[in-house]
Amino acid sequence: MTWHKNQTSELDIMIARLELEKKIKFEELKEQLAITSESIKPINIIKDTFQDFTHSPDLKSNLLQTAVSITGGYLSKKLLFGKSKSFFKKTIGNLLQYGVAYFISKKVKA
Repeated sequence: MTWHKNQTSELDIMIARLELEKKIKFEELKEQLAITSESIKPINIIKDTFQDFTHSPDLKSNLLQTAVSITGGYLSKKLLFGKSKSFFKKTIGNLLQYGVAYFISKKVKA
């Protein structure tokens, strides 16, 4: 009979430990949910993006290179072909724009 009481008390202790562990994990889960819900708010996403942008010189450099190459390609297309209605000229203009943008992006990196 004492053997059954001993097993019962051990089971009670194990159940109490598991319930305590469950309670602790549930509290941790609630804290993580609060952190996650705060981090996915649009204003926080925008704020984090701007902080990353201002602290990353590589990102600024890449953005500048991309802007310069796209602008150069666009301007070369407009200067050479203007507002052409010809399908052939539009196609050549688009190819020229892509080529100039690619060329400028390679030269800016070097």
